[in-house]
Amino acid sequence: MKFAATLTALLITLFSSLTVHADSAENTTVIGEKPFVLIARLHALPTSAEEVLRLSEAADKAVKASEPGMLLHTFDKDPSDPLGFVWTEVYADSAALVFHLGNPPLQKYLAEVSPLLDNFTVELYGEVSAEAVNMLRSTGTPTSHFQSKFGYVRDLTP
Repeated sequence: MKFAATLTALLITLFSSLTVHADSAENTTVIGEKPFVLIARLHALPTSAEEVLRLSEAADKAVKASEPGMLLHTFDKDPSDPLGFVWTEVYADSAALVFHLGNPPLQKYLAEVSPLLDNFTVELYGEVSAEAVNMLRSTGTPTSHFQSKFGYVRDLTP
């Protein structure tokens, strides 16, 4: 129960600055200005899982310290594969992803972790600007973009 209360408080804090007028006729959606989800799937080489964990923890701390547009950033272990890991990231908007991709701590992490992986893919969920999608794809990372057909971002302002 404490976890649910903590998670609710976290989500309210993360999204408190967001306002969406879903029923407003004057509301015009501009692609890339709403929060979206990025899932990055990593698979470590057989002897590299511990080093991938160490590097990923350092990257998480650096991202937290330098990226206010990163609303959620978790690194999870695949329950069915001891070498599989998943980054789950929620961005405030497309500009936050563009910043993330150019952020020196992320670039350092990718340079160090890439040789320790045999697979790395990215999935984007939501409305993401073409600039951000193209910037991500230009890294050579296999990327799938699942564009939203409908949905909303709830206004959690107290």
